[in-house]
Amino acid sequence: MRALSRLALRLLLLSLLPTAAAAQGPTSVLHVRPGDGQLELQVEMRQLSDTEDWYLSGGEVAEMLQAGRFWRSDVRKLVLRVRGQRLTFTVGARSVVGASRTILLHQPVLFHGGQPWIPLEFLTQILPELTDIAVRYDPEDQRLRIGERPTNVQALRIESTAEATELRLDLGEVLAFRVDDSRVRHLVVKIYGGVLDPSRIALSRPRGLVDAVTSRQEEGFALVDVQLGELAQRYSSSAEAEGRRILLRIEPLPVTTIPEPQPRGPHLVQTLPPQARSRRVDVRKVVIDPGHGGVDVGATGRADVREKDITLAVARELARILRERDDIAAVLTRADDSSLGLVERTEYANREGADLFVSLHCNAWFDPAAQGVETYFLSPAKSEWDADVARKENIAAGHSDDLDFILWDLVQNAYIQESATLAEAVQAGLVEDTGLRDRGVKQAGFRVLVGAFMPAILVEMGFISNSDDARALTDRKQQRRIARALADAIVDFRARMDAIREGSR
Repeated sequence: MRALSRLALRLLLLSLLPTAAAAQGPTSVLHVRPGDGQLELQVEMRQLSDTEDWYLSGGEVAEMLQAGRFWRSDVRKLVLRVRGQRLTFTVGARSVVGASRTILLHQPVLFHGGQPWIPLEFLTQILPELTDIAVRYDPEDQRLRIGERPTNVQALRIESTAEATELRLDLGEVLAFRVDDSRVRHLVVKIYGGVLDPSRIALSRPRGLVDAVTSRQEEGFALVDVQLGELAQRYSSSAEAEGRRILLRIEPLPVTTIPEPQPRGPHLVQTLPPQARSRRVDVRKVVIDPGHGGVDVGATGRADVREKDITLAVARELARILRERDDIAAVLTRADDSSLGLVERTEYANREGADLFVSLHCNAWFDPAAQGVETYFLSPAKSEWDADVARKENIAAGHSDDLDFILWDLVQNAYIQESATLAEAVQAGLVEDTGLRDRGVKQAGFRVLVGAFMPAILVEMGFISNSDDARALTDRKQQRRIARALADAIVDFRARMDAIREGSR
């Protein structure tokens, strides 16, 4: 019996060997080119078994696919949500379980460095079979092209009359956008989540008040640059076709003020901000919302770092700085460790007559390498990652993650462009002043932002699950730097809104 027990123990130990990776093997770099407008990624691969198969960390796979993710450490299962489909991996097993079928890998999923590692074969062979994502892999150059997402900025149309020139951008889906008019005789349309073919969204010959149109793809958004003619005076922007079309209406100078013919170039006409805006964004009061509080501690990190404590500390510092500057009043939704519902926070901002709403949070992920700062404004999420971040914050406070009921309101949201402008100013300031990794401006359906009758943003100030970010977020000097960067961005945003308001009179 004793010999039999020893044999059983040896068999048990052998059965567990695949769940732990071998000693750290050779490494290499996989060049990943996503098909959704992101820039090329450099992803580390490792050989973790006795074979020559390459492995990638589950965190890297989730990020390159922009996938939602859930890690069950107790049973060592990783679930990725890719384009609405759940794919399940188990450490030590070769199966990849999809919605309707299961496919076996040649090598098992391994556990290394505190997280699951997935064979490269999943991306090159199995992902296209379980989803509708196209994949092209060049093993010699170690280059992987994921997906060929159809363009959603689909067509450019320009119509011109004596009264105005109208430029329309047809969209394949509802997309948020903003217009930057800071350059003389240029309107740059930034389309969040937009994917375009620059050769199709272009105009090389003048038409009406438009001299030329160029476009380019950036990471997570598309840019359309409209160069205006010398006689352009003002413009307005709006959404048509239930948010599936962007309209720029460009109006000329009055006939009585048309200048005499001059050599092309020296005469410039400054374009004015949209005249269609009837609202005033006069930043005099800011409501600062320290996320979570009371029994809702939010995310937790190492050494018992709690999200609710960090958000309150930064919020208090931000309020102090703003109150010392000019005539900006700063009010906190909670000034102590008290509980407050998500709906109550924006209702409080509305009752206070706030001009801006800034909600402060910290991020967390099962991969301790994830770090950096993100700034969100309210709009339909453009990736599973963005949706997952919002879902985590919403569910943490007992709210459903199904926010489809608000999407039509989002299209009509009068402050979506101002919220995007504020988000960009905050993100740029935080990255420049704090040295935190730039994860970009994003959009998602955060419940805490719904119902704010003012420009509203949510700031994820860093990952408390990352040792470097957590150390910085708990440091008083870094908290002050974050608060100062937020204050500077708010003051700069106010100056821009004041200039637009004065220029439109």
